[in-house]
Amino acid sequence: MRPVLNLAVPPWNALARGADLFNRGLHFDAHEVWEELWLELEDEPRLFVQGLIQLAAAGHKAFVQHQPRGCVKLLRSALEKLEAAPRDFLGIETRSFLRAVRRMLAEAERWNDGEIAGLHRTLMPRVVLIGPPAVGEE
Repeated sequence: MRPVLNLAVPPWNALARGADLFNRGLHFDAHEVWEELWLELEDEPRLFVQGLIQLAAAGHKAFVQHQPRGCVKLLRSALEKLEAAPRDFLGIETRSFLRAVRRMLAEAERWNDGEIAGLHRTLMPRVVLIGPPAVGEE
């Protein structure tokens, strides 16, 4: 049996710090903070956090670098990782979050195809923390 991680101390506070930065539109900074956490993780939590990192990078590609192709690629990869996790994984509300990521991907694909001029910032999903991360086996 694996021990449950102490979620009150680093590296887990990086999840909330990254969410705050992400939700304020500071996607590159969120990416950097979540990477600290990612380096400490294994297995499913590591993949999920990698998905968050890729989503943050997609935001940076969309709203800072204005690169539709890179944005689409990162959104697809992020969605693959995020969808594989259980519902509300690591204390992050996932139902509306994943729906918003899919909507953003659909619009990013339209942008990449030249159908629209770019993405509006309101398409970026919000990371909503609904409780402490539940990690480890019972």
